Amino acid sequence: MKECSFLNVGYIPVLTAYEYRGYYISAWARPEFTNGYTSVGIVSKQNQLGSFFQVQRTEGRFFHIKDEAELHGLELCREWIDKQGGRST
Repeated sequence: MKECSFLNVGYIPVLTAYEYRGYYISAWARPEFTNGYTSVGIVSKQNQLGSFFQVQRTEGRFFHIKDEAELHGLELCREWIDKQGGRST
């Protein structure tokens, strides 16, 4: 996977995006009040003008460790892409 970063414009946290089979995937661990995190994954594409747009948002399960939730979010994105046939058009 190729790594790239979305810009941090002050108030928006930086998300690392990875290129996977023609899509861009990113994930984060959403903090929960129960002392843990829920995995969240975003699948995006880039249009001909260079703008990114969201194709899919996936929420996963609860984790006690932030890094595990983030990794799970990326896995959810890869699974969704693979189910779509694997390649962006």
